[in-house]
Amino acid sequence: MDRSKYRGLIIAAAIGVILGVLLGMLLFWVVFPVKWTNAHSYDLAPDAKVQYMALVADSFKVDGDPARANGFLAGWEPEERQQVIQAAIQQSEAEGRPDQVQTLNDLSLALGLGQPTEPVAPPTPPEPPSGGIWKRIQIPCLVFVVVLLAMVLGVLGVRAWLQRRPGQKSQLPEGQAMPVVTYGEEPMVEAGADLGRFSTTYQLGEDAYEDSFSIKTPEGEFLGECGMGVAETIGMGEPDRVTAFDVWLFDKSDIRTVTKVLMTDHAYYDDTLRAKLATKGEAVLVEPGTSFFLEANALRLQVNVIDMVYGEEELPPKSYIDKLMVELVAKPRAVEPDPSDV
Repeated sequence: MDRSKYRGLIIAAAIGVILGVLLGMLLFWVVFPVKWTNAHSYDLAPDAKVQYMALVADSFKVDGDPARANGFLAGWEPEERQQVIQAAIQQSEAEGRPDQVQTLNDLSLALGLGQPTEPVAPPTPPEPPSGGIWKRIQIPCLVFVVVLLAMVLGVLGVRAWLQRRPGQKSQLPEGQAMPVVTYGEEPMVEAGADLGRFSTTYQLGEDAYEDSFSIKTPEGEFLGECGMGVAETIGMGEPDRVTAFDVWLFDKSDIRTVTKVLMTDHAYYDDTLRAKLATKGEAVLVEPGTSFFLEANALRLQVNVIDMVYGEEELPPKSYIDKLMVELVAKPRAVEPDPSDV
């Protein structure tokens, strides 16, 4: 099985998982750390409840106000109150404090619990009040959703980053074919099935112009990409005046991206500007009817200049383009026969 086409997705998924885990750790320990505040007395541990009940008994001994004592024990079930008072009495007896035993007995009578006489089992933690479970899990649930979303966005973002020169696509509507363009006597489109016909148009004012297209087999297998973008501008002010475009072909079976530079008349014959753009690719003078090829390992791209209009403002004549329409025709590259096989 060829795993190379899945490599980018695997890397993107791994990076997305790592980013998600790191984001989750940041949310748990920095942004939303667990903090316990304003806890109810019935949420205390059993030993702490016994100490709390002793404090309530001491307060009742001072003011003798049953309503205030009831307020201190708001939310406690009667059975739980009786269990905790009995446990507090047993602890006071073990410590040799008869006065505290009497105080706890008085509190029990004032609360309507009767005289605690029989030993009872140690108090057990109460059930959380209505809505308590949701309050406990809502922050973890929120964090889980945020981490999951971060993982998905990470995978999509890294996958897009791995793609070569992504751009806005403007492929012709399905079912609408670009006519075969001819210049002179010979048709400019070779015989054979096209892998893709694409049309892209630049107009003055599209400062961020960059168009790209995926090249696929009829079965949908990805073979590469092609496209066109701004290579060089001229002059000052807005909008940008484009004097050169780069047309490129990416073949997934090749290690290089083939590029040629469409130049205006001014850029093509200006030695300094042409030398500057030479690093981007071979220079081609752009004129209506211009046609040339880009060839990679397994793909061949035919570039046809359908229409172009020069701008006519203050800059030198034929130095920037007002409108440019280009057709890109992708084909499989013909394999030369091996002489030994003839």
